[in-house]
Amino acid sequence: MNLIDRKRMKGALIGAAYGDAFGMPAEMWTPEKIKRVYGHVEEFLPGHPEHEISRGFAAGEVTDDTENMILVIEMLEENGGKVDPWVWVKKLQKWVQAETKSKQVIGPSTASAFQLLKEGVPIEITGKKGGTNGGAMKILPVGLVYAGKSKEELVEQVEQLCMPTHNTNCAIAGAAAVAAAVSKAAEGEENLETILRYSIDAARLGEKQGYEICSASVPRRIEMAIEIAKEPKEPEMILQRIYDSIGTGLAASESIPSALALVQLSKGEPNLCARYAANIGGDTDTIGAMACGICGAYRGEMVFDKKEVQLLEKVNHVSFEKLTNSIEKAIAQIV
Repeated sequence: MNLIDRKRMKGALIGAAYGDAFGMPAEMWTPEKIKRVYGHVEEFLPGHPEHEISRGFAAGEVTDDTENMILVIEMLEENGGKVDPWVWVKKLQKWVQAETKSKQVIGPSTASAFQLLKEGVPIEITGKKGGTNGGAMKILPVGLVYAGKSKEELVEQVEQLCMPTHNTNCAIAGAAAVAAAVSKAAEGEENLETILRYSIDAARLGEKQGYEICSASVPRRIEMAIEIAKEPKEPEMILQRIYDSIGTGLAASESIPSALALVQLSKGEPNLCARYAANIGGDTDTIGAMACGICGAYRGEMVFDKKEVQLLEKVNHVSFEKLTNSIEKAIAQIV
């Protein structure tokens, strides 16, 4: 059985929700607009009434990033710790039908794949054009369950989860990078550089999978993004450099390298990382979920303010304790 630290597991889950909720109000806005409207996001805020995606969301409310993550946890617990793409698809379809806000937040690759599934297209093909970050945003539980396993085994499970909606070389590479970083952090690795290097190695393995589509190299752009994050400049200048040079849009080759750069910039501190993600512009909620999930695994649950964790649980009707139990049950079932 995998004996990763429970506090790191729970920290990863809290971190993902924390970063998601922190970045939610400013999702897909430019850094300039964030400054005009909010000045600087420093706390959980409700969705802005004029925001076409986050309006109606309460302060501390998560988006589809965390909702998808929870569905993945359920799937892993029910399926012996292994990914079953059909089980996950059915869970997500059920959530989309039941959740009124799902249409505001569901990504383009997932929406397109769902339409193809409805038309009877085989699940192995429905995700052949999905080059966005939708695979990576929900991959964290796979990284936790397969911590301590081989990189090859981890990437195989990543590929399975990406298949229905993000079955492309760049999307799988990005999801593998996030899963590997979470995995290595959850194992207790204390050297952040080692965690990020492992992430890049997994991305190289991941980009050999799936359908080939035109995209910048995800592992190469992660390296570039991390180098920018190491520059001896003020954080605000570095955030602008990442936004301008790497990008923070939906593409796997933009938001995922940028998320890993924020892990480097924050030195693995999730509370600081969430603030960087919320103010960088672009896909702020997803970048926050990915980056802070990694940071949460790195630092553990104790780094989070208990009142903020309680707010997340209350607003979103979740229990991080129960979610951690589910991860442990999934781990225990792996043969």
